[in-house]
Amino acid sequence: MTRDEAEALLPFLANGTLEGAERAEVESIVMADPGLQADLAALRAIRSTLQQEQEYSPGELGLARLERSIDAETTHRRMRPLAWQIAAAVLLAVVVAQAAWQFRGPGTGDYRLAGAQTPAFTVAFRASATEAELRDLLQEAGVEIVSGPSALGLYGLAILDGETIDDARVRLENSDLVESLESVSEP
Repeated sequence: MTRDEAEALLPFLANGTLEGAERAEVESIVMADPGLQADLAALRAIRSTLQQEQEYSPGELGLARLERSIDAETTHRRMRPLAWQIAAAVLLAVVVAQAAWQFRGPGTGDYRLAGAQTPAFTVAFRASATEAELRDLLQEAGVEIVSGPSALGLYGLAILDGETIDDARVRLENSDLVESLESVSEP
């Protein structure tokens, strides 16, 4: 038997599970090697320490776990009515707010549908025009897009409040971003 094989069997020698010729051979190799003697002494010390630790029975551990579980459940049951009351109050507030929002009556909002306006012009923009250029032109002309683009790339433009159709037409016609401009409705 080699030293490495004897070293691999040291835990079994420390636990007393080696028998017969194998045990005698491992013991003789250990007696001749001070390093293996130190390893065997360390393994026996670890075994002794582990055996001295107090062991709990599964019944004791189970009982302790059951008591903790009962205590947690009791605390949880005390909190449950409060949680339901808070949840009910929040739900009631949401329902009341939603009802007030829905039934506030016609004409109370500042919202309008963008496409609801009738376009004053139908326009085709240059294909290379950027979004920033178009935005600047629309603001300068006092118009907004209310429809489009159509399959042909045409947009419907409506006049903003405070602007006139004639001023908007002149600004749009003078822009190099506009390829075609047609009036949809007359002033």
